[in-house]
Amino acid sequence: MILLLIFTLTLLTSPGYSTYVWPDHLYDELEHLLVDQEGFNNGADFKRAITPCTYYVNGNQTLGRMTVAQWLRTAFHDFATADVATGTGGMDASIGWETDRPENVGSAFNDSLSFFAPFVNQHVSMADLIALSVVTSVGVCSSPTIHIPLRGGRVDASEGGTFGVPEPETDIQTTLNQFAQAGFNQQDAIGLTACGHTLGNVHHAGFPQVVGPEAVTPNNTGGGVHFDSTVDVFDVLVVNEYLAGNDQRGGPLVTSDNVTVRSDLRLYTSDNNITMKGLSDSQEHFVSECVSLFARMLDTVPSSTTLSDVITPLELKPVNITLDFVEDETGFHTVFAGYIRLLSTAFTENANVTLSWLDRNGRSSPAFVTTTTYHASEHKGTGIFGDTFFHVFNTTIDPTLGISSFDVNVEDSTGESGSTVRYPIQDRVFVMKSRSDVDDEGRVEVTAAVLSSTTTDVNTVTAVFAFPTPQIGTMSPGIESLSLPLMLSNSSVDFDPGYIMFTTSTQLPLGISNAYQVTVDVIADFGDGEVSDKFRRLKI
Repeated sequence: MILLLIFTLTLLTSPGYSTYVWPDHLYDELEHLLVDQEGFNNGADFKRAITPCTYYVNGNQTLGRMTVAQWLRTAFHDFATADVATGTGGMDASIGWETDRPENVGSAFNDSLSFFAPFVNQHVSMADLIALSVVTSVGVCSSPTIHIPLRGGRVDASEGGTFGVPEPETDIQTTLNQFAQAGFNQQDAIGLTACGHTLGNVHHAGFPQVVGPEAVTPNNTGGGVHFDSTVDVFDVLVVNEYLAGNDQRGGPLVTSDNVTVRSDLRLYTSDNNITMKGLSDSQEHFVSECVSLFARMLDTVPSSTTLSDVITPLELKPVNITLDFVEDETGFHTVFAGYIRLLSTAFTENANVTLSWLDRNGRSSPAFVTTTTYHASEHKGTGIFGDTFFHVFNTTIDPTLGISSFDVNVEDSTGESGSTVRYPIQDRVFVMKSRSDVDDEGRVEVTAAVLSSTTTDVNTVTAVFAFPTPQIGTMSPGIESLSLPLMLSNSSVDFDPGYIMFTTSTQLPLGISNAYQVTVDVIADFGDGEVSDKFRRLKI
C-alpha cells in the first residue's frame, strides 16, 4: 500500500522540535550543511576538517592544535560577551572583530573563521556557521552520536561587541558576573566550562603563563597539554579525572604551577564541587546537560534577532531541482532535473525512487512519470545524521502542458511498501541553468524564462544578486546585493502561451573561489502579482 502525504514529511523529530519542510529558501541551505557533510554533494566538508578529531585543518599536525577544539572555543568567545539585560551580543560573529583583544589570544578564531568564510551566503551567516561548527564537532567526536539542536537566522555583527570573556587570571566573582551577564548562573557556568573542555588542549604557544616550555616537543611544537586523557572524545572523563585527581586531573587550568591561572579550579570549587559531582553521575547525564547548555549558548542572540525553529533533517528531500529548455528535431522541451536525497535513518540504500507530476492545470497522466538512477560509488554521502543516497533524475516535459507539482514515490527493494510525498513547483518564471553562469572573475550572466502570451503581460523582470565582499577588520565576509533589470532577449519558445526570455549580465567584485557563494533571485511582476525563482546558485 502506498501512503500519500501531501506537503508533509516524516522527520527526525524529538519532543518539542518544530519541523523544517522543503522548499524553504531561508533554511534549506543550513539543513544541507548540517546533513551533507562528506561524500557526494557535501556542503562544506565540515566533517573532513575534524576527522580524526585530533586533526588540525589549518596547518602542520605537529603543532598539537585541534580544529574541533578551536571551533568550540570560537563559539564560546562569540557567545560570552552577551548582555541579556540589554539584548546585545551573543552568537553574532562579533568575535571576528575582536581577535586583537587580550581575552582572545591564539589562532583559534581566525583559523575557524577563515575555514567558514567560503560558505557564508545570502541565507547562512557566519554566526550560523559558528553554531553549526559546535553541532558538528560534538556530533563527529561522540559515540553514539550526540545531536545538539540547531536553529538558523543569526545575524552577523558589523563591529566588535563589549569586552568580557573570562581569562585564566580572572577572579572567580568577575567570572561568575560575566557568565550571569550572558544569562548563565553559577551551575551553568561550571557545566558549560566542563562541557567545552572535554575536547582539546591548552598550549604553551598561546598561554605560556599556564603551560610551561617543558610541554614543547618535536611532535608537539605548540606545547599542548590535554584537559583529559581522551582528548578526541566528547565524554565525561574530564569531570571524572578532575574529581579523582588522576591522569590529567582536569587539565592545565586546574593543575598549573601558576596558581593565578587556575581558572577552572576556581570555578569548579566555587560551589564545593557540587555541580561537578552531579555531572559525574554518568556519561548519559553529562551528555544531556551538555546538550542543553550548548543549545542555550547557541540560541543566545541579540534581542533584534529572531531564530528559526529547530532545523530537523529531512529524511526525503529534493535537491537542486531545476527547469530548463532543450531543443531537438521535434522542437522545444522543458527539462526537469535534480536529485532526491534519502536519509539512511528512514530508507535503505537499495530503495526504488520514481517521480510523477501534475501539469500546469493540476492534471495527471500515465505519461507524466520518470525513474531515477543511483550509483553508490558516485551518489552516496554521509554525516552526523547518517548516510545519504542521492537518486538522480533528468526528464523532459511538454512546455505547453507544464508542471505545477511533483510526487516522489519511494519503495523498498521488495516493492511491497513505500511512501509518496508531493511538492509544489512553478514553471511561470525560472532561471535557465544552461544560459546562466558566473566565473571566478565575477563575470555573471543570467537568462530567465517567463511564461506569457505577450511581452505586455510582464511589467518588469528583475535579478537580485547576492555576493560576498571582504570586510576590513574581520575574516567574515559581508553579503552585498545588487538589483538589475532583465532585458528582453531575442530568444523565445513559441506556443500559446509561450516562454519569453529575459537576460542580463554584469561584473561582480568577487575574489578567487567566491563564485560558489553568488546567488540570484529572479522576480517577474505580472501586474496582478509577482512570481519568483529564488536562491539559485550560478556555480554548482
